[in-house]
Amino acid sequence: MSVATLPPPVDIDSETKKAVIAGVKAVLDSFRQAGLVEPSLTYAALISQPEALAAFIEAFRANRAAADAFVKDGDGQPVHDDHTQLSCPVTLAQIEHLLVRTCARKLFESTRTMETVTETVTHKSMFGLIKRTEQVERQSVDPIEERKDRQLLALVAYAWQLPLLDAYRHYLTYSHIIEIGEDLLALPTEAKIAEIGALDPALIRKVKTATGPDFSSILADRPQAIIGISVWNRDMYEFYRKMLGDLAWTFFARDSAFFNACASLDKAAAKIYGDVLCYLAADNLIEIQRLNLDKTEVLINAMRSALGPRLPEILSLPHFAKDILRKVVDQLLHSNHEKDKLMLAFSISFKALVPTIDEWLATGQAEPVPGAPV
Repeated sequence: MSVATLPPPVDIDSETKKAVIAGVKAVLDSFRQAGLVEPSLTYAALISQPEALAAFIEAFRANRAAADAFVKDGDGQPVHDDHTQLSCPVTLAQIEHLLVRTCARKLFESTRTMETVTETVTHKSMFGLIKRTEQVERQSVDPIEERKDRQLLALVAYAWQLPLLDAYRHYLTYSHIIEIGEDLLALPTEAKIAEIGALDPALIRKVKTATGPDFSSILADRPQAIIGISVWNRDMYEFYRKMLGDLAWTFFARDSAFFNACASLDKAAAKIYGDVLCYLAADNLIEIQRLNLDKTEVLINAMRSALGPRLPEILSLPHFAKDILRKVVDQLLHSNHEKDKLMLAFSISFKALVPTIDEWLATGQAEPVPGAPV
């Protein structure tokens, strides 16, 4: 999964900054007159209200040609991409970075919690002979909140982050932000930010160290997989990562009840199950574990062949173990056929069982396993 990265820092002089501001104001005025943005939208609102800035950037991207008179390169030609240097000289991507960061800074400053601090102040008379002390109150910014905002500002660069500014501050502590670092850009939704915000920063640090370059992919896919990864040693993490590919994040996002059930699986057994481990209910796994490796392979192959794309839906149902699977496993346990013959014969017999499974599903007795990612 592709994850955004922070652009290089933007360092511009005062003249370039004036030119950028003038250009943005000119485009904004043109868009207002053309009805492409709200007529009441001002530059002050643009750089202080995330919703307003997001709407402006969206309008610009949808109507680049409408800004041709203002957005030009050094040769006076219109620029329709984000990375060509403008006459300023900066790129549109750098302007986006500047606008987004300015807007975030103003939002943070306007919504910081002010606390009343009481201090003891000593006053002296003109000649220093008389001293008087009194308690005075003043308004002060919470230093922890200010430090968190400063760290966040270094990680904000894109317009798609504007709707997430409040979520960053609400769900993440300063320690979270420090541990996540630039991988904050791998969290594209409020839901994912909330998921990682519920985790202990020390756990995040442990898993980030263990997974290395995989960490951003984990955040982008399933942040809750961090909990699962933390319970496996490095050898088993690397084994499941290699075996399952990006489906590993679905596996590691399983709940503790499932991990308890599959803790006894060795690597040979795990390879037989493969991606089935991403959705198999713990009850079903426990039932199948009654079989040896050869018969486990026979059963998994038969179910794959007979149920096809419906396999995840059915094997994620815990009652399937008691109502259907137990009898199937018993049948295999009492079979004395060689593996090759058993593979063919059992594939045929399991396909004959499909109508019974369909009838069982139709009765409504099946209940999905809680927390099983399908």
